[in-house]
Amino acid sequence: MRPARLRLLTRERERQSIRFQQFDGYIANGATFPEAAFALALASRISNNPLHCTNAYAWLLKTNSTDARQRALVYDWCAAALTAPQLTVLGQAIAKSIPPVTDFKSLRDRAFLALAIADIEPTLAESTLKASVAHWRTRIGPGLRNHTISIPQSQLYALLEFLHVIRDNLEIDLRQEAPQFFLDLPLTQMLGYYPAPYPGNENDFRVAFFEGDGDPDLKLATMLRSAELSIVALDNNAELAQSLQGWLMQDRYLMRSALGIPYEFLWANPYQPGLTYHHLPNSFHDTANGRLFIRNSWEEDARYLCYSGGKLQLFEDGKRKILKLASNTAPIEMGDATILVGGDPLLKPIRFELRGLAREAWYLIGLKPSTLFDIEVDDEQLDEARTDSGGILGLDYTKATPKTLVRVSPARFFKGTE
Repeated sequence: MRPARLRLLTRERERQSIRFQQFDGYIANGATFPEAAFALALASRISNNPLHCTNAYAWLLKTNSTDARQRALVYDWCAAALTAPQLTVLGQAIAKSIPPVTDFKSLRDRAFLALAIADIEPTLAESTLKASVAHWRTRIGPGLRNHTISIPQSQLYALLEFLHVIRDNLEIDLRQEAPQFFLDLPLTQMLGYYPAPYPGNENDFRVAFFEGDGDPDLKLATMLRSAELSIVALDNNAELAQSLQGWLMQDRYLMRSALGIPYEFLWANPYQPGLTYHHLPNSFHDTANGRLFIRNSWEEDARYLCYSGGKLQLFEDGKRKILKLASNTAPIEMGDATILVGGDPLLKPIRFELRGLAREAWYLIGLKPSTLFDIEVDDEQLDEARTDSGGILGLDYTKATPKTLVRVSPARFFKGTE
């Protein structure tokens, strides 16, 4: 934990902020936390109360927890409060449990464990951290940069914790391996949510796009908000991060559950100014995963369109609707964007007329994935564009003449004939 973050949390404790009161209320009443070792170690870190660390260690033993992250946090944050035998037992368990890299969570866990035991196992810690950083630089960074790697919603928080811990301890900012991805991340996160809030037992939630029926996963919603709070903490001077801060700092979304409040207290910075997000772009074409998200405004009653996995969803009037894909589907207009459902361009080129707006985006969905298409615009040279892995072709135009005709066909369609 950086000194600046610790000072912020201590100030929140001194001024008895709403986040501290909610967090401390659970601690004082002996409430059950889903991640008790993390919550109790955090409480000890800001209060210097060794009893919390004793309880955190006891919870690890009682539950026989193999949660690498919580083990590392207790070992690191509670070192001064635990006995020498307790530290020895926990340190040995950590040294034997460093996992191989299989996903973002295991990458995070490796870094946490290595840093926790750096004083007692310096050689193991150094080799583990070097390998973790090298894995990011050779595989994950290039994959994010080239849109060949995607981040599952359930692992975004783990990825961000990894970035934080490497930067804070090794002074290495791994976002530089994929700068555009992380520059856009605040916006892409915001555009991934349905417009209407979802009422939880303790607070309202924003719900990220999901497939299937049933109620949303509120544990996932909790961890996504936690991830976004930590995005702001990574770079609170970036303009999009400040817009994300404005998006997050609304009291109705403040996480008050036993799962969410430790993360809310740890990452939220109420002193950080937030900017409005209503001026931001209202569409996100996720080329890495072949998905499209568009909303016609930033209001909570906005219409919202999602295309993913070959399925088209429309959210309006507080309900999700699954739309059938057919070549005769009427164009769907969402703000400055228009969505067309492609037919079979081999039989008949797709044609549409530009509206003449200052900027207009056209998205053709339902096409063959990863396929090159010819784009022919009246009075302009022939151009080419490729659909993404989901069969989406995104086309942007600025200051186009109204009624200008655009024709789209597979690249081989016109070659040799015109």
